Order: sequence, then C-alpha cells, then structure tokens
Amino acid sequence: MSKRIVFPIWLCMLLGACAFNAWPVAAQVAGDQAPETQGANGGGVVGPTAMPAVEASLPADRNVENADETEPPPTDAQTLSAADPAVVELPPCPVGDGGLGEQVAVHICQQVRIEPPPTSLKVDNLALRSLEYLIPFYARRDYRAAWLDTGGKPLPVADKLLRTLGQAEREGLRSADYPRARLRKLYEALQQDIATPTAGQLADFDLLFTDTFLTYGSHLLSGRLPPRKIDPDWTIKPRSRDLAEVLERALANDTLVESLQALAPQGKGYTQLREMLQRYRTIEQAGGWPVVGSAKGARGSQAERLRTRLQASGDLPEGQEQPGKNATHDKSLASALRRFQRRHGLRETGTVNAATLAALNVPTSQRIRQVELNMERWRWLPDDFGPRYILVNIPSFKMGVFENGKQVMESKVVVGRQERQTPTFTANMAYLVLSPKWYVPRSIAVKDKLPQLKRNPYALKGQKIRIYNSAGQEIDPGSINWSAVSASSFRYQLRQDAGPRNALGGIKFMFPNPYSIYLHDTPSRELFSRNQRTYSSGCIRISNPVELANYLLKHDPKWNKDTIKTAAASGKQRVVRLPEEVPVYLLYWTAWVDDEGLLNFRDDIYQRDKPMVRALYQKGEIQGGDA
Repeated sequence: MSKRIVFPIWLCMLLGACAFNAWPVAAQVAGDQAPETQGANGGGVVGPTAMPAVEASLPADRNVENADETEPPPTDAQTLSAADPAVVELPPCPVGDGGLGEQVAVHICQQVRIEPPPTSLKVDNLALRSLEYLIPFYARRDYRAAWLDTGGKPLPVADKLLRTLGQAEREGLRSADYPRARLRKLYEALQQDIATPTAGQLADFDLLFTDTFLTYGSHLLSGRLPPRKIDPDWTIKPRSRDLAEVLERALANDTLVESLQALAPQGKGYTQLREMLQRYRTIEQAGGWPVVGSAKGARGSQAERLRTRLQASGDLPEGQEQPGKNATHDKSLASALRRFQRRHGLRETGTVNAATLAALNVPTSQRIRQVELNMERWRWLPDDFGPRYILVNIPSFKMGVFENGKQVMESKVVVGRQERQTPTFTANMAYLVLSPKWYVPRSIAVKDKLPQLKRNPYALKGQKIRIYNSAGQEIDPGSINWSAVSASSFRYQLRQDAGPRNALGGIKFMFPNPYSIYLHDTPSRELFSRNQRTYSSGCIRISNPVELANYLLKHDPKWNKDTIKTAAASGKQRVVRLPEEVPVYLLYWTAWVDDEGLLNFRDDIYQRDKPMVRALYQKGEIQGGDA
C-alpha cells in the first residue's frame, strides 16, 4: 500500500501558498507619528493573504451640541499569527503497468510526491519556481501529463503557451525571464521525432511547461517580486487566484491565452499604461527623441529640435511645425511646452528652464522602464478599490476622491520629507476630528521640540504646546532641567491646544493604522503654492479640508460647509464619525495616465524606483529564464 503524503502548513507557508505569513516590521519614521515598533501582515506574490483588521474604539454618537467629544486612542500595530495547522493529502502514485501516459504520470508523481515534501526541485537543470501550485495541480489530476497526448506528442496548447510568452513585453514583463527558447527546442524535438523520448523525459517536458505557465501567470497576477521585498512596510492585500485551478480550467476549455490575459490587472490605470508602453516602444524603435539644448528664445535649428522632441512625445500636434531657419519659439511651441510641463509636474511657464530641459532629455528607454515599474506596482494592488475611495499619489502631491470610477474631488497635498517619508498602505477612514488638539508624537518631541526646550524652557509656550508628566499632570517647563534630559530619558507628553496655530489646522481625517498617519488641515497654507511639497513629518496635509469634510458628511443633515467651518474654528475638539467608512489608499506612482489620457511622469522623490530597477532588471535576480 502506498504511503500517505501530506502537504503540511509549514511547507505551505514556506512556499507562500497558505493563508498568510506575518512578522514585525520597523516602519520608517513617518512624521506626525512615532510608533516604536510596527507590525505588518505579509503579502505574498501568490496565494491568499490576510490583513490586520485595524479598528478604533469610537465614542458613542452625539449631537453637534455635545461638542466636547473624546478622540479614540491611537491604534497600535497588530501582528498576524499563522493559520491553524492543516494538511492537504496527496493521492498515491499510479501503478505504472499501463500505457505511456500512465508511465509519464508515474515519473511526474515520483518527482513531486516525495517525503518530506520538496521545497525546491530542478528539472533538466532548471529550478521550478511555482511548486506551491504545481504540486496540487498534478495531485488533482492524478499526476497525468497536461501538455502531451497519450502518445507523448505535444498538444497544440503547448505551442500557444510559447507564443504567449513571446508577448510578455506587452505586459511590461520580459520573455527572457521564462525558459521559452529551451521549451521551444524541446517542443520541436518531440514534434519532429528527432529521438524517442523516455517516459522520464516526457515527464520533465510536462513539468517545465506547467511550471512556466504558473510562473508567468503569477507574475501577471501579482508581480515578478513580492512588494515587501521592495517596500518592507507594504501591507496592502495582493490579488490572489488558485493558479492550479486556473490552469486546469484553461486546459479543459482550451482558453489558455484568455486565462492568462485575465490574470493581468483589468483596471483602467493598468490598461492605459500598457497602451502607452507600446506607444513609447514604437518611439524608441524609430530612434527615440532628439537631445534638446537650451531653447530660451530659440530660433532656427534649436527650435526645430525642440519641436521634433515635443512632436515625438505627442505634446505638439503634427502639422504645426516650422522647419528650418524660419522656426521660432512661437505660441504653438509655448503651448506644447506647457502641456509637457503639466504632464511632468513642472511649473507651466511655456519656456525651457533647467527643470524642463532635464525632463525633455530623459531618454525614451528610461521612460519605458518607468512605465514598466508602475505596471508592476499595479500588479501589487487589489482588483478593485471599491465604489468610493480616497487616493493619495505621493509623488504627484495630489489627493483624489473617486466615486463609481470617476474623480469627484481633487486636492493638493504636502507629504513627508525625505527623512520622514509617507508610507504606502491602505486603511478605512472612520471619523474626523474638528478643532483637534495635537498630541505631539514622541519622535517629533525628542527630535524637534527637545532641542528647543534645551535652549529655552518656555520655547513651546508661544506655540500653545503644554507639557505633561508621566502621571498626566501639566507641569511648568521652567521646573525641569532640560539640559539633563536626553532622548532616552524623555518621559513627557506634549499637547498643542486647538486653535489657529495648531499644526493640524481645523480638521484631521482619521483612518486608524499602525503608522499613525492621517490627513489634516494646516496653518502653513503657503506650501501648497510650491511645486515640490515634501515638508511634513509623514502625515498628509490637504489644501481643501472643509470641502473634503463636507463631501464625507454630505448625507448627515447636521453638517454643511458653514457648520463645519464654525466647528473647525471653535477651539473645542469634537469627533464626528462618518456614516460609512471610506477606503484610503496611499500609493506611490511615478507614471500614470490621467483623465485626459495624458501620460504623466513624476520625480522619484523617495528613491523607491531604484531598488525596483535593481531587483527586476539586474541579471540573476529572476532565475530559470533564458537570460
């Protein structure tokens, strides 16, 4: 009798196939917040995952008249535990006394059904990369070959897979990351009867094709790399499918190409980038665009090169050129420059300043790579953001409110500076606070405020910041020898009174999360007029808080713009719960297509593109391909 083989939960977790993995993560110091230790759930490339349910203990609902509400306490980071132990039983191997098909099945079974279960497996000197789905795929079909007929000949679906892999670049992936050339050689050898293969060789052929489908499908579904490898703080739940089932259905229904296409993100943001990727590759194949010199007041050849450059990227329509010596920096050229500047987040001057010149001379190949990186980021996101959500794109310094697929509101934002970066995550906005007090996070207290107290014990008085001891009692700052207080011995809580000088302005919008990040008003309104807005300690300052509050409370008859403004300026804190929680996404896109169909690029303000480039494009990162 055959032994029973089980697929233990530890192997599932090792391979990324089971419910989730979890470990503590030290978050970046992300200003307006100071969690000492952060916990974040794991998000794998494949397999279902889970996110921590972050909730706040909200106060009972009160009328507007009952203004002095207590804000819910900060939410600590939560850490997930592993799922309860579970096993997946694998069927026994076939007897092997039948025809060729059964002999191949025996060889497949002997490779995947071993004890202890394999954590790695090489076939024809190629490491299989999708064991978490490959093993259950064959177990469900009693280890029968999927890509061969009963006589050992490749089925037509094998050729379809090879052709589909040749289109990987269309999805911003690389066909060289898959063993297409090796598989094509094996396929043709079997088709042409060059030699009589053994059952073991046929089994290897089948395993390689299955693993390649599953690997390519995994990359389409949720990216070539786990997002946490690039961003340790990543907690957004990835898309997941049972790829073994996807392959089984694709084979049964002869829908392999369609099944793979369906695994890629279907959202407009991704599909528009995919279209732009093809367009920019066409530009590159035609020689790219010319390098532009300083074109301030340009005439003749300089203006002509600028026109050629702007036409190549679609900013200057065809038919508006003025070739040769008569070419000038005219109105059409200035209009094209303003469009180009708008797409790149630059000041719309209509002239070529230093920043514009630098953006004009970024080579086509670099822009193509930028599009590919952001397509990868889309693969890390869920299928759907929901019918209503708030999205902050950190590099664009913009916040959008979306309802039923359309943007209904936009705001300029200020995000975290380089040393206190705004993290990427999602959480549900649950309530807002009008006329808020600011409880100064410890990180800001010891880094920013303690040096001020050392110079002058009463330095914070003018900022309306009170100091409390560990017992919660307000103290006279002059009674403390601040020169003897260090960051490690700082045992005080700082709280800024509500009012016009409060760092949070008149409103803050709370979506409880482990990072203590939120949206808020600001008294520093002048910062919104600047083009680059990395000035906060991690939280997001918004330019139109009253409008956002009015939108969120539009179905509550107690609130309108006037009552919101009055409460925000009252100096008396009150908490207002939202009638319905709204998802908030803080994301990092350096390339996207806007509502006008224009491809936008932004500077990599936190240098987060660079580690992606290293991980995705440096040779040797992705194993098992032709490269």
